[in-house]
Amino acid sequence: MALGTVLPFWPALLFTYLEPISLIMGWNAAWNSPDTFVQRQVPTSTLVPPSAGALCLSYTTGNIFILLAGIAILCTAITRENRVARVYLFIIACGDLGHIYSSYKAMGPEAFWNFNDYNEMMWGNIGVSAFLHVNRGLTLIGAFGRFRGRN
Repeated sequence: MALGTVLPFWPALLFTYLEPISLIMGWNAAWNSPDTFVQRQVPTSTLVPPSAGALCLSYTTGNIFILLAGIAILCTAITRENRVARVYLFIIACGDLGHIYSSYKAMGPEAFWNFNDYNEMMWGNIGVSAFLHVNRGLTLIGAFGRFRGRN
């Protein structure tokens, strides 16, 4: 098994190791710098202190990130059932689309399609989510090789 998972090498590296690390980084940003985390979700020239509700959402988002990191490890590294890994990748691929659409709804089409104004947080929310989504789809159709383990 590639890197101790049921996944082929590239998806194992991406989804079992790199993605959980990035989720932990997102958790850290949301919890340790919630003001910045909230303000950097959209392009803005005037930064205002976020409301208590926005800060609550930052902490909640951070909590979801750390939970997703654990679920990613559970469903890609610990399981020996390729069906579990497949279903996980499909569900998270749907979540990728929801994540991107949420950014679109919040930013509006003009800001969403203006890639030149993206900051690092926006690239993470949209660009990285799109990259992961494409790789999840390619993994599910077998473009990187076969899943191993039990069905």
